[in-house]
Amino acid sequence: MDFKSFFIKKVMMSFFVSIACITAAMALIGMIFEPDTRFGYEAFLSPLIFGALASFPLLVTYSKRELSLKKAAVRNVIHFILLEVEILSVLYLGGMLTSVSMAISLGISIFMIDLTVNLVLWINDKRTAKEFNDALKRLQNDYGAGEQHNRH
Repeated sequence: MDFKSFFIKKVMMSFFVSIACITAAMALIGMIFEPDTRFGYEAFLSPLIFGALASFPLLVTYSKRELSLKKAAVRNVIHFILLEVEILSVLYLGGMLTSVSMAISLGISIFMIDLTVNLVLWINDKRTAKEFNDALKRLQNDYGAGEQHNRH
């Protein structure tokens, strides 16, 4: 896959799915750990910022060639570690982590969001592959029918 296709299909989809999941996680974790806190309109930017930050480590998974299962798994593990370190570091440096239990909850949330993003990407890839295979079958059938018609 070329980089442009990878960026559009994987990184951008990851970004938008991340935004939705981050918004839900922020609401849930906020209600648990900071239920009395109120935000201004600038809070609407947080999911966009964290969605963008979460998309950068995905670049580790890019390859022009098909990766073996082992290489893909290693890249996914590296991606996940980078994702956890990046997001938790930004939250820590921003003074937003107020307790160890909050850090653990956020780490679990990051894992769940990453799992959801990967599931959505996998479903999309599976759908694309099915459409491609169906188109190939139709082409083979059309070509085969044309060959049989030419023989008669």
